Amino acid sequence: MTGKLDTYKLEFNKVFKFENDRAKAHEICAKLLENLTQDAALLKIVLMHNLSNKDFLCQGHYPVLAFPIFSNVDYELIANIWLPLQSKSTDYSTKQIHHHGPMLMTTVTSFGPGYFHYLFKKPERISPDTDLFSMKLLEAKQHRPSNSLFVDQYLAHVPMYPEKLSITFALWSDSKPTKFLSRIKKIPTLQKRADTLRKTMKSMGMGKALDLKLEDYLDYHPSPNGFIGIKNRDEVEFKRGPIRDRVQSIIHLLQETSNEDLIDICQDNLESNKSMEHNEKLECLKLMSRARKGEEIAPKISEKLHFGFEKANFTHEQIKASL
Repeated sequence: MTGKLDTYKLEFNKVFKFENDRAKAHEICAKLLENLTQDAALLKIVLMHNLSNKDFLCQGHYPVLAFPIFSNVDYELIANIWLPLQSKSTDYSTKQIHHHGPMLMTTVTSFGPGYFHYLFKKPERISPDTDLFSMKLLEAKQHRPSNSLFVDQYLAHVPMYPEKLSITFALWSDSKPTKFLSRIKKIPTLQKRADTLRKTMKSMGMGKALDLKLEDYLDYHPSPNGFIGIKNRDEVEFKRGPIRDRVQSIIHLLQETSNEDLIDICQDNLESNKSMEHNEKLECLKLMSRARKGEEIAPKISEKLHFGFEKANFTHEQIKASL
């Protein structure tokens, strides 16, 4: 880890060490996060730090790329890369409406226009005999550059697809001084995929570890009569896409952020990878060659894996009609 990241990490460590009120800790760290976005050199350091890990590039693809920044037992800070659709449409949600149980999240847009998001109050079940919920809207607006957004425990939210590539720095912690990583390790459904969680924070279901009935429903989708709760997260959990799509999207990321020189690191990791299928490796190397010649490489949302699902990709109008 570079000296700059170490310095920033010490600031976050200090906040979480001395502030037991985790909501207050996030409030303090929001300013730190906003300061990070003003550091023009930081993004390159984060990208280089992750791409220098030989296992980082050549792995399955998710629609949101995650670049861990730093963490300790109390929190985790991740750079999330939000890719646009090929059509550039901003009318669709990137995933299902969801909450994170007892977890807290503060996020700040560090690059690009940001995404439009909806933030709701805690979901309320309309009837014990149905999976129908009501949600009151707290906020619906663009998550603009350098502006922080706090998502409290049990508050549902959903980001929409951005017009252009956007990057957020997302800070995660438990809502209580319980050690963040200890909580994850105690939950069987998360323990079996702890590595994925550390890298992507994609799955925040706390399920059986807690007493509240709401834990049975982490995910929701709109309907004409309200919001339908989804008990089984596997119904809406995106599967990993091919490595080629991940490589294509990372090349696009490097071009958009003027970090094309880091393609050399990507190529070294790709060429040294012994487990990757030969033809897929050749396709990735061709993408890198095209990028070096100045060709713009578009991001890649994996077809039939990451978009086009009724319960995960819905429109602004569908959300509004459910309120």
